[in-house]
This record gives sequence, structure tokens and C-alpha cells, in this order.
Amino acid sequence: MIALPNECHYAIFNNLRNNHKSLFSCALVNRQWCRIIIPILWSEPERHFENPKLIRILLLTLNAEEQALLIPFKIIPPSHPKPLFEYTSYITSIKTYLYSRVENWLHYERYKTGNEVENAIKCSLLAIFFRTSKNLNHLSLYEIICNPIIFENLYNNTTVTSMDLYIVGGFKSEAMDKLVKFLDKNPTLTSLKLVSTQRNYEAVKTLLKTLNNNTALNSLDLHNNKIGTEGGKVLAEFLCRNTTLISLSLINNYLGSAEGKALANALCKNSTLTSLNLGSNNLGSEGEKALANALYKNSILTSLYLRQNNLGSEVVKVLADALYMNSTLNNLDLGYNYIGSEGGKALTNALCTNKTLTSLNLSYNNFRTEGGKLLEGALCMNTSLKDLNLQSNRLGPEGGKALADALYLHYNNIGSGGRALADALCKNTTLTSLNLSDNNLGSEREKALADALCNNITLTIRNLCTYE
Repeated sequence: MIALPNECHYAIFNNLRNNHKSLFSCALVNRQWCRIIIPILWSEPERHFENPKLIRILLLTLNAEEQALLIPFKIIPPSHPKPLFEYTSYITSIKTYLYSRVENWLHYERYKTGNEVENAIKCSLLAIFFRTSKNLNHLSLYEIICNPIIFENLYNNTTVTSMDLYIVGGFKSEAMDKLVKFLDKNPTLTSLKLVSTQRNYEAVKTLLKTLNNNTALNSLDLHNNKIGTEGGKVLAEFLCRNTTLISLSLINNYLGSAEGKALANALCKNSTLTSLNLGSNNLGSEGEKALANALYKNSILTSLYLRQNNLGSEVVKVLADALYMNSTLNNLDLGYNYIGSEGGKALTNALCTNKTLTSLNLSYNNFRTEGGKLLEGALCMNTSLKDLNLQSNRLGPEGGKALADALYLHYNNIGSGGRALADALCKNTTLTSLNLSDNNLGSEREKALADALCNNITLTIRNLCTYE
């Protein structure tokens, strides 16, 4: 009998990576299988950190410098022999599960709890991950990055490609200095997420200056940093020069009308950005109109998120005009803007001619019955839309005629409009998903819908749970 090479065994066992019980059983068969399976089992141990034994095993592998972090708190690592495998070298991802489970371990071992002792354990564990890991690619950190031992080991790591930093309060200058130093040296980081709870303009300004020379980063998320007017200007200047960034998220950054204009100008010049999220920024009518007009010139952007920006009908009309000409945007989120029927009318007219938009979120926009009626004609002519979200628009029975690929009509009280939906389904050849939950269709309309589904060969039902 010819023995399979290790590469074949790895491919087979890797298919079981989410079935830890079976993998563990296979690891007990022989040494060869054990050597192949252990790296798979330990590549993503996050979900099992609730088991105190895992924390105990990790503490067994601390070196003297890492153990010294625990001495002031009288935490003594287990005295068992060190494991046969260097488990930490196989870990590929460190997420927030680790931080939440340290407190559980302290309770399990009957140690006193508190921020200082918890941070000491987190620091010691992170230090060993950075020191030993050969495959670490995703990292979630809090501000304990300031610890010298952690940063020294992180600075020497060249495998991390994705980093999330969560800061309670604003970034301290020391933490930003260390992050900048890491970014200057790290040639592999392609994704960075920076989340704060306070105004963070100076930190973001420092970060963007560093990124001007970075040629690897393609995804940047500055969620909730409240960078305001000054930060928005610096960001716009950065976008005008940057040639690598593909995705940028600026949710809840207190950007106003001036920043909207500056970003619109940057979009006219930037040649790489394909996804921009400006949710919850209150950009103002002038900034929003400038962004809408930028879609005339920009031929790169494929996804634009303007959720919860108080757009208003006038801005939406300008945006709708841009959709007539734009030939690249395929994902547009206008949810929670309370556009109303006038704005809805402008959008539906644009949908009649637009051939590129595949996903449109119009949830919570107060279209009411009139807006729903307008959608029916537009969707009969549109051949590209696959995902339309109309949740909570108070469409009413008549508005229930509007449907499209992946139609969402939660809480719209369609009622007798179910008959019109049924008729449309018999003719529709592109609808892939239908959700009609909580729409009060009634038994007669449900029967009509069921008959229509028999003739529709493309629909994948998502939810047809309705009530009288």
C-alpha cells in the first residue's frame, strides 16, 4: 500500500478545520497525523478561549521576560512541563475573544480581577504570540500596544496583513508613535481599522502622513474618530495623492458640508478607490450635492454608502441625475435618510435607464404608497438590479406592486397588494430572493403568490411568513 504524502493528508484534514472533535480524534491515531493536525487545530483557537485550560497551556510557554509582567500580581504560571508543540506559532488570527476570556480564567483560578491584572495577562499572551507566530495575519488590539515588550515583538513581525485597533478614548501620542513606526517598517499590512470613542484629529493626521509613503495598504477604516473639519481636509488631500487605497470607511466622523466638497473633489482625482462609506456624517446639502456630481467624473467607484446623512429630496434628485450618466457604481446605500416620495420619484426615474446598479438600499425612507407605485414601473424596465431593500417605507397595499431582485418589504403592510406581486412574479425572470414577512397579505393573496412561484424558475424564497 502506497503511503499518501503529507501534502495530501493536510488537504484532507484541512477540510475538517471546523470540526474540532473529529480532528482531535484523528490527531490521536499516530505521530504523523498528529504533526499535521495540530497546526490546523491551533490556527484559529479564538472560539475555544472560554475554556480556561487553553489560557493555562499558553501561560506554560511564556519566557522569563513575559512571566515578569505577572509577578506584581502574584500570578504564578503553571508548573507543568512545557508542551511538546509550540502551539502559539500556529495561530493565524488574534481577535477580541481573547480579551474577554482572560477575566473568565482569573475567576476560574480564583485570582483577583481588575483592569491592571487583566491587562498584564493580555500583554504577556500577546507578547508570546508576536514572538513565536510564523503565520499571524489578523490582529485585533486595544491600547495595550504601548507596552514595550508587545511593541518590540510586533515590530519584528512581518506576517500581519490586517490590523484592528480599538481605543477607548482618544489615541495617546505614544500609541500613535508606535503604530506609525510599525507601519513604516511593515511591508505586508493591507488592511487597517482604527476605532476610537473620542475626537481623534491629531492622531489621524499623523497616521495619514505616514500612509502617504505606504504602497501596500488598500483598506482603511477610521470608524468613529470624529475627525471633523480639519481632519476631513487632510483626508481629502491624502485621497488626491494616494494610489493604492481601494476601500475607505469614514462612518461617524463629524464631517460636514466643506469636507463633503473636499472629498468630492478628491473623488474626481483619485484613480483607485472603489468603495467609500460616509455613513452618519451629516454632510449638508452642498457637500452631498458635490459628492453626487462627482459621480459624473469618477469612473472607478463601485460602492457608495450614504446611510443616515439627512440627504433630503433635493440632494437625491442631483444623485439621481448622476445615476443616468454613471456607468461604474453598482452598490448604493441611501438607508435612513427619509427621502420621501419626491426623492423616491427621482430615483425610480433613474432606475429606468441605469444599467449598472445591482444593489440599492432604500430602507427607512418614508416613500409611502406614492413612492411604491412609482417603483413598479421602474423595476419593469430595469434589468440590472439584484438587491433592493425597501424595509419600513410604509408602502401600503398599492405600493406592494414594487418588486425587484432580492426584494425586502418588511413591515410595509402590503395587504391586498399581494395580488399585484403575484402577477408580477409570473412574468419576472430575474428575481432571486423574496422576503414578504409581516405584510398582512391574507390567505387569498398568499394563494396567488404560491401559484406564481410555481411558474417562476429563478426565485429563491427567503421568507413568505405573512399574517392577516
